[in-house]
Amino acid sequence: MNLKHLGDALDHWKGSLFECLRMGNILRHFAVDPMISDWSDWKPEDVLLFTRLLRIDKSQLIPHNVCLASRERYFDEIVQHKGDLFLDPDTGIATGKEKNFQHVRPAEIKILLRDPDRLLAVYQHGARGGKISQRVARVCCVLDGQIAGCKWSSYESGAVAMMFLSMSNQRVATVTEHFRRLLGRHADGRIQTNTD
Repeated sequence: MNLKHLGDALDHWKGSLFECLRMGNILRHFAVDPMISDWSDWKPEDVLLFTRLLRIDKSQLIPHNVCLASRERYFDEIVQHKGDLFLDPDTGIATGKEKNFQHVRPAEIKILLRDPDRLLAVYQHGARGGKISQRVARVCCVLDGQIAGCKWSSYESGAVAMMFLSMSNQRVATVTEHFRRLLGRHADGRIQTNTD
C-alpha cells in the first residue's frame, strides 16, 4: 500500500469484499497487513482512514517492529498471526524477480500458507496494457509451479483482482461459491478458480 493511493475507489471495493465475507461467516480471526512501502509518510489519521475503508478495527492490523525492506523478518512477524490474512502490496503477486517492495513473492506466500487452513487474500493489480484475467492467469501459473497443492480463486474487476489462496480446497471453494451466489449470472468472467 502506498499513501498516494489511499482513499481511492479500490479501498472501498476491498472493504466491501471483506465485509461480505465476514457477514457470510467465512473469515476466521481476520488480520490485515497493508505492506506499506512508504511508512515514513503515513500519519495516524492515514492509518485510521485505511482501517475505516477496509471496514476493520485497528487491532486487526499486523504490528511490525521492522520495515518492509527487511523482508524475511517482516514476514516472520506476519506468520505469527494465527488466522486468515489480507496482504495489500502495491501491485500484487510477483511473477518474476522483482526487487522492489511493490510485490509479494510466491516464496513469501508459501511461508504464510504453512498453516494449511489459512485463507490468504492478496490484492492484485493488472499488467499495464493487458487484461486482468491475463495477469491472474500468469500469477496462478507461477503459484501452481512454486506452491504444490495451492488452491486459488480470483474475483476480478476491471484492472484489479482479489486473489484468495489456501492449501485447503474447502476454504477457497467456500469463497468461490459465496461470490458466485452473490453475483449470480454475472459471476462468469469475474470469478476464476482451480478448486475441485
